[in-house]
Amino acid sequence: MRYCLKRIRKNLDKTTIQSIFFSSYFLLIIIVLVPIIFFFYFFTYRILTSRAMDSIQKLSVSISNQLDLEVRKMDTVSINIAYSNLVRDHFTSYLTRRYNPTLRYRYSKTLMDIFVAISGPLITVQQINLYDFDGNMIGAGSFNGTMQVNLNKTSWYKKVILLEGRKYISTPYNNAFFAGDFYKDRYFISLYRVYFNNFRERVGIIETVMDYNSIFTKIEDIIRLSSSEMKILVFNGENNLIYPISEKNKGYDFYLQKLENLSSETKSGMAIVYNPNLKERELIAYTFSEYTGWRVILAQSIRLVMLPVSHFTRLVLVILIVLLVISLLLSFIMSRRVTEPIKRLHYIIRNTEIESLGLMNTPDLKSNIREIDELYNAFKKMGVKLKESMDNLFMAKQKEMEAKMLALQSQINPHFLRNCLANISIMAEEGTIDPIIVMCKNISHMLHYVSADSNSIVPLEVEIEYIKRYLECIKLRYGENLNYEIKIDERMKNIKIPKLLVQPLVENAVKYGTNVEPPWFIEIRGTIVNNQWKIDIKDNGPGFPIEELERINKKISEIKNNRSVSEEDTKVGILNVFTRLFLRYQSSLIFEIKNSPNGGSLVTIGGTIN
Repeated sequence: MRYCLKRIRKNLDKTTIQSIFFSSYFLLIIIVLVPIIFFFYFFTYRILTSRAMDSIQKLSVSISNQLDLEVRKMDTVSINIAYSNLVRDHFTSYLTRRYNPTLRYRYSKTLMDIFVAISGPLITVQQINLYDFDGNMIGAGSFNGTMQVNLNKTSWYKKVILLEGRKYISTPYNNAFFAGDFYKDRYFISLYRVYFNNFRERVGIIETVMDYNSIFTKIEDIIRLSSSEMKILVFNGENNLIYPISEKNKGYDFYLQKLENLSSETKSGMAIVYNPNLKERELIAYTFSEYTGWRVILAQSIRLVMLPVSHFTRLVLVILIVLLVISLLLSFIMSRRVTEPIKRLHYIIRNTEIESLGLMNTPDLKSNIREIDELYNAFKKMGVKLKESMDNLFMAKQKEMEAKMLALQSQINPHFLRNCLANISIMAEEGTIDPIIVMCKNISHMLHYVSADSNSIVPLEVEIEYIKRYLECIKLRYGENLNYEIKIDERMKNIKIPKLLVQPLVENAVKYGTNVEPPWFIEIRGTIVNNQWKIDIKDNGPGFPIEELERINKKISEIKNNRSVSEEDTKVGILNVFTRLFLRYQSSLIFEIKNSPNGGSLVTIGGTIN
């Protein structure tokens, strides 16, 4: 896993010609366009923000002045009534004779006519009401007549009294006394002030009423003409929302919280605030009217202000992507002229076999690039020299391999002969002549097998015949205490193996397998599985000690990893066999040493058939 990660990291660290071209074009475009985009964005941001703030500030002042003009209409009518001697005389007469129904009606009718005359032909207000402090009301306009009103239950009475003749403007209210479906869903705003007689005594309250829509119709026109989404809010001096009346519960108190430090001396201003309700920044402009006590607030999203810049930025990004695509195509075309010859060179090198290495009939590259052609010619010359070196090295390795195999084979012979002579000596002492004759014939055949042919590689059939003669000699020594069985697949007879490869393992099984109470049993079984031959050598002895297994497996692992064989490794029987297998089969060998679950030891050897 660690090796794979290293290879992946190594490949990632490498670069290609195409990536060099592409990265160069990419960096060039980024270096040129990105600073321009940033400069343009922040430059236009400052300009657009400044212009938008000036625009909405002027608009808020204009709206505030327009509202002052509408309210002034009510105030003018109210002042005309307050200073009219005709109204004062008739209202005084109305108050002194209000208990006489006939006279009260006459004076109230006269006052209604006067109110209509004061309102004028344009009917600037919808209603004029005059109250005395007993709650008697005389109305003219949309409602003409008298009415009894409980002034103490109204929301405006006490506030108007405290103002001592100064005007008081109400919040918008729904139809209070107008009749008919026409006024059912309409809102109105009233202007109140205390009415005095000639002796500056409070004798009543004047109310002038205007339709809510007629006051704010200019704002509606501005909203319709505005090309951007803009919030227009109007609050009175008590921080009640006057406009828009239909959106009282939409969290507009946020703007008052931001402007809570403003006083009547702060007539106008502007700021940039973050609106947590909308989760975006806004421009706000505000104007305070001393005349009405109303505060006009305009709010516009900076996102909408910067919308043209956002469109331009997106356009530039599209252009940037197009340029990157074009640069990718250019880098591909330019790099292909270089990479195609390199790929052909790579293909030729990759498909060059050891047998064809150095041959001068290899095809010419013809890349039309002088440097690559020179590189290819240098590769061909290097191949010739490399072929010569490899031939020399191969011959040296061949000689070295043959020397090692013969050395290993020669180490086995003295060891086996010593054991056989010891067995003959024992049988001679015991007087067993016939077995000695058989053993001598077998030994003679075995010595002929070892010394007659200098070739170190033999068919498996010949090696098995050698094993049979060896076991016959051992059987003569131990008699019925030792039994053996040899089962070899017929297909394995002609398989070539190193000479005396199996014999040390069988000898080892006899030597250590007889260290327990008889009977003893040796089993040799040969099979072919997946184009590999295998031979199992099994005994019923005490098995390998755990420490010995660990030592042998550790030594085998060292030989595999170092891919070299030391002289000490060839002096141990089992390691000797493994070493000879390793020299012949390398990574395709089969070698396993373990203790059998039912007792005894089990050694398995094998390799690829071809």
